[in-house]
Amino acid sequence: MSIRYGTVIGQANPEFFNFNIENREVRPSNYEYVQIEVEETVGEDKEKVTVLSQVKGLYSSHPFYNIRTSPEAAQRMQQLGVPEGLLQIIATAKILGYLPIGSGGGGEREIRRPRTPPLPGTPVYRASDELIMEFFRLPEKELPLEMGCLLHRPSVRIPISGRELHRHTAILAMTRYGKSYFAGKVMEELLKKGATIITIDVHGDYINMVNHPDGVAHDFFRDKVTVYRPESAEGIDLPHVKPLRFNVASCDFAELTALTRIDGTLQMIVLRNVLNELRKDKQGAYSLEDVIERLEEDMKDEKATEKERIFNIIRRLDDLKNRGIFSDYETSIEEFFKPMHISDIFLSGLSSDEQDIFVWLILRKIFDAKFKKQPWARLPLFVFVEEAHRFAAPPEFGSGKYSREILARIAAEGAKFGLFLTVISQRPRKIDPDILSNCSNMAVLRVVNKNDQGQIQAASESFSEDLLADLPALDQGEVVLVGPFVSVPVMIKTIERETQHGGRTPDIYRLLQEAKSEAEREQMKKRSKIY
Repeated sequence: MSIRYGTVIGQANPEFFNFNIENREVRPSNYEYVQIEVEETVGEDKEKVTVLSQVKGLYSSHPFYNIRTSPEAAQRMQQLGVPEGLLQIIATAKILGYLPIGSGGGGEREIRRPRTPPLPGTPVYRASDELIMEFFRLPEKELPLEMGCLLHRPSVRIPISGRELHRHTAILAMTRYGKSYFAGKVMEELLKKGATIITIDVHGDYINMVNHPDGVAHDFFRDKVTVYRPESAEGIDLPHVKPLRFNVASCDFAELTALTRIDGTLQMIVLRNVLNELRKDKQGAYSLEDVIERLEEDMKDEKATEKERIFNIIRRLDDLKNRGIFSDYETSIEEFFKPMHISDIFLSGLSSDEQDIFVWLILRKIFDAKFKKQPWARLPLFVFVEEAHRFAAPPEFGSGKYSREILARIAAEGAKFGLFLTVISQRPRKIDPDILSNCSNMAVLRVVNKNDQGQIQAASESFSEDLLADLPALDQGEVVLVGPFVSVPVMIKTIERETQHGGRTPDIYRLLQEAKSEAEREQMKKRSKIY
């Protein structure tokens, strides 16, 4: 039999109720789940249904210890031994819903909200693990992804629906509270289901997903990740890294001028004319070297002023050539559609403009392949974008000049073509509201900033005031899940990853100890030389 906590007291409605705690030694904590019986009208009949609820607040009171009680009076009452029977502990619970009779098992399930309030005097019990697991259970066709355990109940695992990720997802939190770790766990679970994934990886958080957390190669994931690295990105020495390059002919004029920082009107006219000539002469198959050579030929017959203008264009194109972005060959977008595989786009070490252009180029080509229904692009593609505020910011913030456009299109239209977006950010207020509002699923860890909280609530009508109030109290790894990928809003603790996470905070204590030891050794060397 479940533990009895108390009884419903005071006024109740179909959304909230209060109950007293009968035994203060056996009382729930915040976020604990409780169950009560409510009489519902079903057709012409009345049925008793078991309703699942969650404790959202606790407070205690005693008539002898009120707001006017002085310290001296309180001390005197303690000496006299005031009876503890007058102590009251009251809990407030939010009603989540119930499973209609006959909706269990392996078939379709529907969670309903009661239309009648619980009656005063109704017993309140600790919800059984079986009831909670049945509430959040997902049939296999929903592609259940096991993400975490219920807060305060490590034995109760909570899945999210991988199928519902087609509605797009936002993973939001303050820095160092576990958003990238949670995203990595989603990727692990998706890979086990055979998913094709591409990650925009700004800091290298996912490049080591081939290994166990201890660094040893993982039996399953060891061949499931390929890292694509632009030549000018931060150097990494890993066996599963491949170069990421594009042919300049695949880059449109606006992208090329942004990369070269050519913004003079006359310079832009000269460059556009050369590109148009090459496109015609070489049927669109030209290289950066071809552009430079054509400019050098044109410069021979020009006046001094025009020569200087063309020389400046050539100088900027040479700089671009040395950065290794463009090549005679191009990484095939077809590679990103490999089943049961992650293509990690490693952008660490690149400037913001370069990152913006790379994201735009890659996602535009992917969207075009899906839009044109290329046979090799038939598989659904899960797109994870780290530091999404860099690429999906509103125009007034300046960042994401090119990538914002394609991300907005994927958020608005991508689902019908099999492109499922997940944005990950610690700055929700700096993500374009149109993009964020298209993310029906929300996984939110700790968020304290009021502006960020307001942006989250504005983007999701399911994010109620009481859920918003819970966000500042969350510990690292604790997540509020809201949206179609869960049966009802739920708070979980992310379970341990199977693969190595790249976004760990440096061990400051250890590093400072090493620095101190190194400084002391240097000091000892200097002293030994003196004496």
